[in-house]
Amino acid sequence: MTALSDSHLWQDHLERQQSRNTRSTRTILLWSSFFGDPRWKLSWDTLGPQELRDELGCPVYQCEITNQHDFLPAVELYDAVVFHAAEMFPLLRPVPSQRSRHQAYVFATMESPGETKHRLDDELGFYNLTMTYRLDSDVVWPYGQLLDIETDAVVAPSERPHWRKPPAAFNDSAVWDLWAGKTKTAAWFVSHCETLSKREVLADRLQEFFAIDIYGKCGKLSCARGDPRCEEMLDTDYLFYLAFENSLCDDYVTEKLFDALRRNVIPVVFGGADYSRILPPHSYIDASRFQSVEDLAQHLNFVGGDQEEYVSYFWWRSHYRLASTSPFCDLCARLHAPGFSHKTQSYGDIQSWWFNSCRLESRIRL
Repeated sequence: MTALSDSHLWQDHLERQQSRNTRSTRTILLWSSFFGDPRWKLSWDTLGPQELRDELGCPVYQCEITNQHDFLPAVELYDAVVFHAAEMFPLLRPVPSQRSRHQAYVFATMESPGETKHRLDDELGFYNLTMTYRLDSDVVWPYGQLLDIETDAVVAPSERPHWRKPPAAFNDSAVWDLWAGKTKTAAWFVSHCETLSKREVLADRLQEFFAIDIYGKCGKLSCARGDPRCEEMLDTDYLFYLAFENSLCDDYVTEKLFDALRRNVIPVVFGGADYSRILPPHSYIDASRFQSVEDLAQHLNFVGGDQEEYVSYFWWRSHYRLASTSPFCDLCARLHAPGFSHKTQSYGDIQSWWFNSCRLESRIRL
């Protein structure tokens, strides 16, 4: 960091605040890396408004995002500082030594509370904004989105999505033709074998009723990462894909669910989310809606054995499309919101807000 005298730094800070109403660009500092990636899956160490507009497609793009701590003369001059809360902060750079009351500290993670390695008990009042998959976050950071094809508006994930009603009759010729060749009931790609959700127990119980092909460290089958056949066989061989989450937490669904939606296979979901806020009705089968594993297995056998019923689960593709967006678009927009610089909100107990969103017991009897 460039050394500045206290008076010089303070004068520069005042000038920056005085010109804030006319200055168009907000600056965001990525304080820590994202699982070893200092760029947080972005294309450059520093992105300006042009990259936010052209690469990320941000509607509000007058921001700079950087992982270079010396991009500005002092850390207090950044409008927002983003911390990856899923990992321990680097020992050599735990937290900024100084901060401005005009800047936002952002709690950011896509992992569930059970996988949060960073301690939060000594960070009361530290964060001003949250950026997570939870729908009550200040900036919602989901693994995927559904957009209305006609309006291109984001429908879900949302606390109150407005879904179209599934039609009384529907046919998708591609899925119809594939159904006859789907001779296997379910597939599951998994490498985390013992989980807080006990999803492995549910899978074991289901195998009392039909075979499940388990790929990865937790099964006897393998499929090389990046091999297109791994996904293609979901289209051709399997009726269902098990999108079972490792934790039963509010709104927590991962990329495996959205990956399955891109294939011609019905996802069977198991997690802590209210899936009606994430997926269209009659596009998935929620294990938690059944009292027993046997009830779930009977329903899967019914859906998989009835061609018309099976195909009806793909009605949503005529109205919605899958998409993904960068959370930094929403963060940039929030920093530009009228009056944002005057807000002084903070999370007095971020630990309680985060960890109290999960449960250990599932609704279905295992």
